[in-house]
Parts: sequence; structure tokens; C-alpha cells
Amino acid sequence: MLPQLTALLVAATVGLSGCVAAPEPIERPSKEENFQKPEKPPEFFPEGTAEDNLPYFHETLRQFGAGAEPVQGVPVVNALAAAGFDKTKMQVSFDESKTDLVADNIFASVLLGQDCLIGQVIVADRSFVTEVAPAVGPDKNLCLIGATRPIDW
Repeated sequence: MLPQLTALLVAATVGLSGCVAAPEPIERPSKEENFQKPEKPPEFFPEGTAEDNLPYFHETLRQFGAGAEPVQGVPVVNALAAAGFDKTKMQVSFDESKTDLVADNIFASVLLGQDCLIGQVIVADRSFVTEVAPAVGPDKNLCLIGATRPIDW
């Protein structure tokens, strides 16, 4: 009886494993789309929402990506600060992993109200993505989850 039950369970498991659909791929802009200059320069709204400032944030990272500065936390934060974003409202990921490997990408964020502008710059090809996301944490004052680099310069 036990071998028959085991065989039935194995057959059911094998049969059901084919029912799981593969996750849909995440649609990301191509590098060419990422680096297209906008028709008209976006505006910065110091008192605006994250949604209001997403085009300007995106353009700032586009210009950074088209430049020659290393894809590291300090230059990314400095580019955002030079564009008018408040450094005290930013978070940035580390340049290296805990095992001293160079980071594949840098995440930077700006908290605006209870929403965040979040950007990811890829080290290998300087491509990037930007988005607006709700702030997280008990006080809704964090944009990046986990340990981030102190912005002390």
C-alpha cells in the first residue's frame, strides 16, 4: 500500500509541476530609448510631487548616464544635488558588496512627501531606469530597503 501511495504522490507532483507558468519578463526601456533626449527640457518643481518631478529626475540620470563620471554613489548623488534635489532626502546604495566586489549597479532615491523617485544606473553600460514608488518604513520616510551608504559629503 505504501509504495502505491508514494508512486501516486510522485505522479501527482510531476503532473502539477508543469502547471506553473513562467513569470512574465519585466519590460524595461532599451538603451537607445533610455538615452533619447526629450523634445523639451523637463522642469524641476522644488515644491512638487515625485510624479511631477519624475521627468526631471529621469533627465538628470540620462545626462549622468551619457557622461563620463564613474557609476558610483558620490557622482550619482552629486549629479542629483546639482540638479536641485535635496541631499538630505536622498539614499544611495553602496559602491561595493560586503565581499568587496564592485556593485553591478547603483540605486539612488529622493524622498518627496510620502513618495520616492528611485533610479538605478547600471555600471556596465550606464543605462538606467527610473520610477516613482511609495515610501516605506514605519514613518514612511525610506525609499531604499536595507542598509544604504551614508551621504556625508
